[in-house]
Amino acid sequence: MVEDNIWAASLEVYIRNRRWVLGYIVLAGALAVLESFVKVNSGTSIFVGVMTSTFLAIPAHIAVLTQLDTDQVSNWLKERPKAFFSFVRRCLLLGFLGAIAPFAVGIAMVIGGVHASVALLAAILVWVFSGIAAFAKWGTMLPAVIADDDQTLAAAGKRGSKVFGYAFPRLLISFGLITLLFIVALMLLFTLLGIDPKNPGSLSLVLPVVGATITAYQIVMTSLVLSRSYLRAQPPAPSTRRMAFVVGR
Repeated sequence: MVEDNIWAASLEVYIRNRRWVLGYIVLAGALAVLESFVKVNSGTSIFVGVMTSTFLAIPAHIAVLTQLDTDQVSNWLKERPKAFFSFVRRCLLLGFLGAIAPFAVGIAMVIGGVHASVALLAAILVWVFSGIAAFAKWGTMLPAVIADDDQTLAAAGKRGSKVFGYAFPRLLISFGLITLLFIVALMLLFTLLGIDPKNPGSLSLVLPVVGATITAYQIVMTSLVLSRSYLRAQPPAPSTRRMAFVVGR
């Protein structure tokens, strides 16, 4: 795997797990189209989104941390059903930790008399960076689930302190830059084709698939960065069980 280029390494993992990527694209695209017809509350949408992402994130982490073939991932999930939900819970926890700062900033600005729209914009900007910071600080709890290591917030925080400088700028790429590039490309497409963004017509069925394809790459890159961060943090010597898992026995 290309160690010094997360773009190429992420593409390698993306292609290696193409069946899981395709499954994610189909599922996420279908859910996006469904949500355009059926109103779903934000809490349910977030939970379903995290569960859908986990189906791709786990194989991506496994690709970086272990020597298991992609064909063995299904067996891994069947043998460790609790690991899947443990992963989902920790993703939601990281999301909550990242939302604390923007929520506090937004409330403080509204109380201070700042216009609600300005407060919302400021909260969103803070949310981007605080969310990335939360994953950079505590995100190694996710690969720890795969490695059967200490998954507590305290242990993840210690690991994160060692690799924060490595993780944060790379997560800034996976979380922020790719999203920005997608939005710019979308705006250019609408402009060149003369499409009304509020009424994209036939593109309304294509855009969810395109969005899911790009999001899949973001998930893979984020998983790659977090797994590499976990390995760089030099976790404790693995147990016999974890050693057996890592070598794919």
